[in-house]
Amino acid sequence: MKALSSTMLALSIAALPIVCSPATTDKTLKTVEGNVTYGASSSPTTKLAKNASTSLADNDYTQTGGNSMATITLPDSSVVTVGANSNVQMKSFDNAGGTNTANFVVVGKMRFQVEHPAGAKANYTFQTPTGQIAVRGTVGDIFATLGQGGAPGGLQVNVYALTNPALPVQVTLVNGQVFTLAAGQSLVVTSAAGAVVGSVGAVSNTTFAPFSQLGAPANASSLGITSTATTAATGAAAAGSAAAATTAAAAAVGAAAVVTTTAANNSKGGSTPAPSPTPSSTSVPITVSGHPGIAPVPATIPATIPSMRLPHPLTRPTPPAH
Repeated sequence: MKALSSTMLALSIAALPIVCSPATTDKTLKTVEGNVTYGASSSPTTKLAKNASTSLADNDYTQTGGNSMATITLPDSSVVTVGANSNVQMKSFDNAGGTNTANFVVVGKMRFQVEHPAGAKANYTFQTPTGQIAVRGTVGDIFATLGQGGAPGGLQVNVYALTNPALPVQVTLVNGQVFTLAAGQSLVVTSAAGAVVGSVGAVSNTTFAPFSQLGAPANASSLGITSTATTAATGAAAAGSAAAATTAAAAAVGAAAVVTTTAANNSKGGSTPAPSPTPSSTSVPITVSGHPGIAPVPATIPATIPSMRLPHPLTRPTPPAH
């Protein structure tokens, strides 16, 4: 009788449905420090206490305040770290067909660490106002800002390591330009007056400074990253980078105006090129011909110059009589 009861109990347990552990199936948000909120709204209000964790649904947002940080752990063990003053939307995640596919929307700073568990492929995309970053198995950082009036903003992408050197990070900007980043490379994109310009260089202390809150990558020494700054210094560095980007963009716009004005003057003066401007210690706004602030250029030069006439004829004075 006892044996029969044991058999029945075993069969009952076997018949129960198998439920996967949430730790292996959920997208898990955890507060590392500071003020972290989450929810379905783009301005989420549900606060998550320090060291507390919760599951994220597709399309949920994570928002951080100043001196705050959070992590999002994906079912494939990949981790997205959200830096201070940032907003990251977890659009979707699935592993159909043996490929772990994830989509994020990013404004602010974040680090991606994309893994390949059990040989699975990874296809992660991070959408920003300035471009899309495609990651196949990488450790790197993203800093994306919003432009005014819906225009593209600034963008920086650092790549520290690649799981497979044949699968670099690919950045496609809103103007169609495509950049391919290998390990140890950094892309900096500036945007001004509708023009988006990107340049690639080596990762260094300077390019790492905006992300120092997130900690140095494991291979920092091999990349020339020799020190990290405090959170306050990070904010100053980021502000300095933004100011430098704005200055560079303004200079580019000014240069374009000079080229336009020179071309217009040349076309009016025939085949003779216009003279180069004389350097001046005084900063003068440059505007395109036809706008306030620049004198119009004569369409033609007069064919003749009026003769000069003296008011009275010249006569030799009569010497005095002796």
